Amino acid sequence: MKIKIIILLILAVSSTALGQTKDKESKRRNGTEQQIIALNKLWADSITKADAAALNNLFADEMIVTAGNGDIRNKSQEIKNAASDPDPNFVWTNPFITEDVRVKVYKEAALVTGLAKWGFKYKEQQVNQERRYTHMYVKQQGKWRIIAQQISLNLYANKISAPANPNR
Repeated sequence: MKIKIIILLILAVSSTALGQTKDKESKRRNGTEQQIIALNKLWADSITKADAAALNNLFADEMIVTAGNGDIRNKSQEIKNAASDPDPNFVWTNPFITEDVRVKVYKEAALVTGLAKWGFKYKEQQVNQERRYTHMYVKQQGKWRIIAQQISLNLYANKISAPANPNR
């Protein structure tokens, strides 16, 4: 009888410890996901504001971008594309926002997919953009940075001769 009680106590203690380990891992992962979601919002806000300094901090030095038109860009080219001097023909009508954001964390990397939306007038013609995107984040020296970005073609049928850059 005493042996059965001891075995039951051991099982109870070990299952509780295992549950706590899983809870800690889940909390860590959820905290990381929230951090990545906040960085994703920072990315969108930085594009609307054409904030080159914020994008420079967010993008890894070795970042590679595949644009919706198939162009391949590096970090400096992407910052120039997203935060250069605005074209006088360009006027924001809807800020750059993200929706349907999904995050998967893998230790020191995170994969993000989402839907980016924005609207602007270019040469007095309304242009609405809705594009799927994928970001790959890596943790470098304690900071999460975007190392890869892929943007789809515009999901709207609205076709006009306008730059792909939302700031131009």
